[in-house]
Parts: sequence; C-alpha cells; structure tokens
Amino acid sequence: MKMENGRKRFVAPARRRRYKGIPKLFARKNNDLMYSTAKTQICTRVIGLLLIFLVCGCGGKQQAGKQEKQLNLYIWSAYIDAGTIKKFEQEMGIRVRFDTYDSNEALLEKMQSGVSDYDVIVPSDYMVRILNHQGLLETLDQSRLPNLKNLSPRFRNLPYDPNNQHSLPFLWGTTGIGYNKTKVTDPVDSWAILWNPKYKDRILMLDDLRETFGTVLKWKGHSINSIDPAELAEAKQLLIQQKPLVKTYSSSNFDEILLSGDVWLAHGWSGQLAKAKDQNPDLAYVVPKEGSTIWVDNSAIPKSARHKEEAYAFLNWCMKPEVAAEITNSSGYPSPNEAAKQFIKPEILNDPARYPDEATLANCEFLEDLGETTTLLDRYWTEIKSR
Repeated sequence: MKMENGRKRFVAPARRRRYKGIPKLFARKNNDLMYSTAKTQICTRVIGLLLIFLVCGCGGKQQAGKQEKQLNLYIWSAYIDAGTIKKFEQEMGIRVRFDTYDSNEALLEKMQSGVSDYDVIVPSDYMVRILNHQGLLETLDQSRLPNLKNLSPRFRNLPYDPNNQHSLPFLWGTTGIGYNKTKVTDPVDSWAILWNPKYKDRILMLDDLRETFGTVLKWKGHSINSIDPAELAEAKQLLIQQKPLVKTYSSSNFDEILLSGDVWLAHGWSGQLAKAKDQNPDLAYVVPKEGSTIWVDNSAIPKSARHKEEAYAFLNWCMKPEVAAEITNSSGYPSPNEAAKQFIKPEILNDPARYPDEATLANCEFLEDLGETTTLLDRYWTEIKSR
C-alpha cells in the first residue's frame, strides 16, 4: 500500500460578483426566506467540505500507520521460503523486507558498523554470545512470546544463552561431508578424505574460518574450540597444504555445486546437503567419525531495532507448530520445535542426515567464543585464502 504524499485539497468555487441590488433584496421583509435558504446552502457546502477534508486527513493518518508496520529481517540464505514470508505478511499485516548473509562474521561486521537497520537477526550459537557481550542484543520479554512453550527442552537454556534471555532457537544441524557415491571410491568416514590428492579440484570447503579450522582440529583429535597456539598453527599448515586440492570455498551454494557435479566432496551444513541427496540418490551425507560441529541458529532482536513490536510478533509466529514445520519442510534443516514434529514430513523427520542418532551427536561440539584467539584465526585465514 503506498502512503499518500499529502492530504487531498478541495478548491472552493470561484467567488461570485456581488450585485448592488442584493442588499436591497435582503432588506425586504418578504425576502427573508430567500436569505435564510441561501445562508443554509452556503453553510451546508462549507460543512461538507470540512467533513471531506477531515475524513481524507484521517485516512492519510491510517495509511501512514499501516505503512509503519514493517519488519526488517537479516537471515541466512536458504532459511525461509518466500511463501512463508507472504503468509506472515497476510496474517499479521506486517510488511517484511529481508536480506541474507552466508557467514556469522558477515553478520557481526554488519551489526558492529552501527548503520544496520534490522529488527530480527539469526546468529549462530557462539555468535549470540559475542553479540550479547558487545551489548548488541535486546533482552527478550518472554511474556510476549507465548509460543516459547513449543520449544523442545533440549534446546532451552543452552550454554551460550542461559534461560534464552537474548535468543530463541530457530533451526539446528550438524556440519559434515556431502559426497557423490559414484565418483568417490574411498570410504567417506573421516575428515582425511578432504586431503586426498586423488580428488584434486573436486573438493569444496565452507568459506567459514571456524568451520574450516574445525575440520582439521577434529581430524587431529583436538577440540573444535582449541586455543592452543601449536594446535592452531598445525591446522593452518594443513589447510595451506590442502589449498591446491580445493576447487572453491563457498558457504552459500555448496549444495548446488555438489549437485552440478563440479565437485564430488563438499564440506557443508546438514540441511542443504540432505536436500541435495533428496534430489540425487547418488549423493550422501556423513558426519565423520572424529566428530564435528553441532550448531543452533537463533532468532534475536538487536537493541537498535526500530520495530520491536513487529519483531516480537515474528518471533512468536515462527514458533507456531505449523509454521516451524513449514520452515523445516522447505529449508531441510531440523526444527528445535517439539510441537512441530507432527507436521514435519516423515521423510525428513526419519532421515539420520537431518536428525542424527545420539551416538553421532555425542561426538559433536558447539562452537564457542574464542576471545582474543579469534584475531589470530582471522590472520591465519587471510594467509590461507591469499595463497
């Protein structure tokens, strides 16, 4: 709905010339009725014009009010379908404008710039902690989020955000390897496969420093959150050695590149790689035996949000069971919403690539804030990518 630029203006008829005979006419007693009628007509016209002006003015204010009901969303690519956004707009009467990103670091940079204009963001677990420590997240008023009751107990009160004070789990998953079973003839059960020269130019790595360093650290038996200088230096050297084997680094369309056949081994996130194997039965997904990342992406409200009422409406709406299930069915990523399970497609709910067993999850770690070590990793990552 476009807002009117201004109120409608009504131009009164041109003033008629006053005739000299009129005073005499009105002075006559027998013409009192004519005078009264003319006066009534003039007053009626003036009142009518005023009423129209007031109605149009109020209408303009209503339109301006409706125009203000909007939500600016900043979310991971491939996370929410345009049809789902449309439903929210229709049901809630809130217009949505959204942008996408493909790394937590891109989100952090945008939020630190001070010029972002977003009402809802979707940071990963460790990034929630970082944003909160920097004072960039709103403390949630949970009384405005009645659908919070639908979240699984497993995804409440997680270490990165005790008592869900600043964020709500949106989607979750693991990091692993998607591969083409007809092209890769070696067992794909270890991160070591991504360093096999046999698959040179057929390997894709995430363009994500934490996830990429994590592959090496887990492969070598270390924590994905290691801050040990020797372990990180070893990881850097192994990633430099791997660089000539890698066809590309991508965090946005790694699933599409695997589907196209340009690569046979793709380091990536479970939901999109699971969707890829749905489309091509020659593809598979695995979490390597050394373990990997388990992650949760969360909806949160920046302190700088200008449309907080609309932000709360969006967060609560997304936790409706039917809506949470629709988001999972379209994105391919598992939902932290327990009440949504009855609406999730059985082929998704029963897929171990999406909902792994407890033994697999026990070997996975959440990424944590590394503090000052992040600066060192940034420097290492720049060195690797520049070669």
